[in-house]
Amino acid sequence: MDTEEETVIKGHDQIVAHAMAAFDALPIPPGIVLQLPPASTKTLALRYEEYAPGRSLSATVETSAQYGNVMGILQGGFLAAMFDDLMAPLSYLTAGNPTTSLELTTHFLRPVVVGERLTLTATVRKAGRTVVYLAAEAHNEKSKLVATAVSTLQVVVLPPQA
Repeated sequence: MDTEEETVIKGHDQIVAHAMAAFDALPIPPGIVLQLPPASTKTLALRYEEYAPGRSLSATVETSAQYGNVMGILQGGFLAAMFDDLMAPLSYLTAGNPTTSLELTTHFLRPVVVGERLTLTATVRKAGRTVVYLAAEAHNEKSKLVATAVSTLQVVVLPPQA
């Protein structure tokens, strides 16, 4: 029998459904409506591909010309945002509570031409009670490493709703 940690969920819609089910148990403050994936993820056009609970989350994206610089190269801030939008759901699901970024460091290793398809993978390095540490990599269509990121996220414990 598989445990949750041995289960791998594949496909964008299945991963989003799993995340929604996990968030149903959270005491959401009044007036807050969960939108999964969030607007930023939709804007960047990230598509979740594979989720291994407690271990990793991967996504693909075709880099949009609207995020390019004058030379047709993906502007680095958008790649950092893609990492952030990948690490956030992994940290939430791993912690079982919302998280907020304390630090995000991105290293750019080679240029990404707009229109290129990237595969991003975030992995859990350490999950504690109050902090989650993640690392991520982005590879281009030729499987070349284009950027890496590390992030420290604080676990936000929501008070129970009355």
